[in-house]
Amino acid sequence: MTSNKHCSADDPLPPPATLRRSLYRLLPVGFAVIGIGLSVALGHLDARRAESEQVANLAARLSGLRSALEAQLRASFAEAEGIAQLISTDGSISIDHFHGMARDALDSVPYMHHIALAPADVIRDVYPLQGNERIIGLDYRQLPDQFPLLAAARDRAQPVLAGPLPLYQGGRALVYRRPVFISGKRGVKLYWGNISIVADIDRLLLAAGLRPEAGFELAVRGGDGKGAEGGLIWGDPQLFDDPQVKLNVEVPGGVWQLVAAPRGGWSELNLFGSSLFLFALTCTGLFSLFVTQLNRKQRQLEQRNRELRQYQAQLERLAHYDTITGLPNRVLFQQQLGEAILRGHGLAVLVLDIDGFKQVNDSLGHPMGDLLLQQATARFLQELDTQDRVCRLGGDEFVFMLQGTQGQVNHQVRALLRSLQRPFDLNGNAALVTGSIGLAWCPQHGEDADSLVRHADTAMYAAKESGRDGWRPYHPDMTARLQQRLELERNLRRALEHNEFELWYQPKVDLFSGRLEGVEALLRWRDPEHGLVSPGEFIPLAERTGLILPLGERVLELACAQLAAWRDGEGVPGSLAINVAALQIERGDYVTSLASALERHGLPASLLEVEITESLLMESQQQACAVLAQLRAMGVATAVDDFGTGYSSLAYLRALPIDHLKIDRAFIKDLPGDDDAIAVARAIIDLGHALGFRITAEGIETQAQYDFLRNAGCDQGQGFLLGRPMPAAALDTWLATRRSVPAPG
Repeated sequence: MTSNKHCSADDPLPPPATLRRSLYRLLPVGFAVIGIGLSVALGHLDARRAESEQVANLAARLSGLRSALEAQLRASFAEAEGIAQLISTDGSISIDHFHGMARDALDSVPYMHHIALAPADVIRDVYPLQGNERIIGLDYRQLPDQFPLLAAARDRAQPVLAGPLPLYQGGRALVYRRPVFISGKRGVKLYWGNISIVADIDRLLLAAGLRPEAGFELAVRGGDGKGAEGGLIWGDPQLFDDPQVKLNVEVPGGVWQLVAAPRGGWSELNLFGSSLFLFALTCTGLFSLFVTQLNRKQRQLEQRNRELRQYQAQLERLAHYDTITGLPNRVLFQQQLGEAILRGHGLAVLVLDIDGFKQVNDSLGHPMGDLLLQQATARFLQELDTQDRVCRLGGDEFVFMLQGTQGQVNHQVRALLRSLQRPFDLNGNAALVTGSIGLAWCPQHGEDADSLVRHADTAMYAAKESGRDGWRPYHPDMTARLQQRLELERNLRRALEHNEFELWYQPKVDLFSGRLEGVEALLRWRDPEHGLVSPGEFIPLAERTGLILPLGERVLELACAQLAAWRDGEGVPGSLAINVAALQIERGDYVTSLASALERHGLPASLLEVEITESLLMESQQQACAVLAQLRAMGVATAVDDFGTGYSSLAYLRALPIDHLKIDRAFIKDLPGDDDAIAVARAIIDLGHALGFRITAEGIETQAQYDFLRNAGCDQGQGFLLGRPMPAAALDTWLATRRSVPAPG
């Protein structure tokens, strides 16, 4: 019988076939297990992502609260700096002065309880006195729970924030203790005592934005500025047991700790609440054969998505938010404004410019300027409702979108202006600024974002020209005036190119002898189409546009050329006075330009006198004084023009490198019939002579004014009574007929 070499169905399979079949059976299960595991992992990642977003959102909110709280603390207790600086300078402060400053402080900060003066650490005065009588005579050195912190403030010569403390008057509050030092012999600083400001802690925290929130809970600790070692200040102490979001808050003399957590605690991990987990689980069931490849692709995709997002977030921030203030920029604001216009609610657009910001930047530096912008932003946000918007256009310009009735918007505009009027504490430097606001209504003044912002900006410039620290609504006439200014600017540039400027000269007369002692050069513009253009029109425009720099060079050249002509002809009629503008001092090399002009025409420096306004001296004291000192060293006479309008101090005036004071015509026009004008004129003349200055009165138009000023001892005079401004040829004729002007009368 032959053997059968084929295997029967009951015979075992060869090992390779058995292994392959086992793999086929296990492969779907294996892929399913891998898929389920991947789904669980994705669910965990999604839940962790949601938790990370929750932490990030909470951290951002907490960071904003910290900034607002620090800004509120600085604003609250900055009022003590003015009182302290006054005491440090004068060695004391009168009761009336202290009460006046304290009253203003309490009016501006509603949660401030009282302010106390404690020379030698014993309370001698308090405002308001009513309700605080019990603390008069209180000696801090006898208070073991308060004096150590005060002693530390004295030793470090820095303020501290104590509290919360129970008050003798009842309740609890924060106490800002500011040590005060005065100058002793040889400049040694002597401890005078302290100023204490007591504020209602709950109202202060509420003003800074710490209030019960629907989505999360807050707590603050760090009593007496001791951080984690300090006691609870506000909120639930259990939030500090395991905090995920915690920030330090800088306070005078120490730190507080601010912590936040979601209301009801952090969410528990729930895979079935994750849409990503359910999706992955479904895909695993449908595509189990491709799980391995999907796993690899998913990991790559997640990595790329993460990179596109920690980048998209950066680009979003750079594209839509200001890096200094954190506010929306122009692009995002115009998008928000466009959406608000489509909704059709009552809408106003404001453009605000900070007056005096340039001086802060120039004197304290750009970092302090940035700090002022940040503090101003915090103040603005406190005045806005939730539906309002604000953005920084650039520099010191902000634009607001306010919704509400005309009365509500007007109230907010005034509140924004008031928010800038309080001093800013820039790391120990007190800065005072104001604001100018222009307002445009939708749809009266425009139906699109560009028109509204442009018209509000036009109104803002009108407010600035009206004296600053105010606001103006837009009117179509403003656009017409703006176009006129633009045309005037074009014509002014053309005038510089075509030499359309000339100098007129007004005599300056000795009031006792009637002798001509010199002339003042006054710039005139002879437009070929419109004739003479008033300096009041083109000089301010030249200063705003920077054209005053080439215009000032032109004045120097014309003045020196005329002096040279007089020298070669009938003789020079005394010294020639020229005016210098603020921008020439701040941005131009004025001394070098003047020296070059004199050398070019072979003139002695003694023939020139430079006049600088008192307001310029006050705005740029150090730079202006340096320029005046260099001019005097060259032999050029120097004068302060419009004296009496800039409020310069006696101590500062005494150190000025000047020869003349010119009394502003505002103090001359009412002489001699007005008692106040008489008192001011006599005071300036006597003060100037006592400091060694010659005095010139401007704007003498009547014989009575002349007689009074001469009898009061004024040295020189100018005005229509003595001689009007006139071109050089007319002055030559005037001189030929009257080489010495007799005293009128």
